[in-house]
Amino acid sequence: MTTEETLTCLHIYLYHPEQASQPLYNLLPMNRLHKMSAEDSVRLGRDGQTCAFVLNDARVSRKQISFQAYRKSGSADLRFTIQNISQKGKVAVNGCELGHLERVDLEDKALLRFGRYELLILREPGESQDSFEVLFEKQNIPPSREMGMDVTFRSAVMDTGMRNYQNGGPVSQEPLEFDETMFE
Repeated sequence: MTTEETLTCLHIYLYHPEQASQPLYNLLPMNRLHKMSAEDSVRLGRDGQTCAFVLNDARVSRKQISFQAYRKSGSADLRFTIQNISQKGKVAVNGCELGHLERVDLEDKALLRFGRYELLILREPGESQDSFEVLFEKQNIPPSREMGMDVTFRSAVMDTGMRNYQNGGPVSQEPLEFDETMFE
């Protein structure tokens, strides 16, 4: 009787404020495990020719981010780095901004941000050293709000009920309800 090795899984929860009205994830294998070789880098972007996983969004770089599996010397544990491969866009990993071609080790739980996207990435350990799985799921609220991370303070809404920031903040005439939070 043979037992199958469990695979390390990169569980990626995606959030974008327009995900309910735009087909941003229709090119991704949502809610399905996708097996990958540990030797291959995993690219996410809008270009299906160069990226294994594609976001259907013209505002995303052709090549946005890349994950690469590795093992530390003397360890069987499969770990990952993340690299910003966008020439124009910034990527933030747990609040640390990565410029073009910069990379960091991915923690077991990480919050990635680029553009208006937020990705919560969980590394679920496995036994295999040759391959791993990727699982994409949609998150209905921003992971940063759920985790209480990096939420910027905004001024209170004036009695007009209108957003109107000065000194570097956006000026908007969208009406706000009294109890509405001001996240972007």
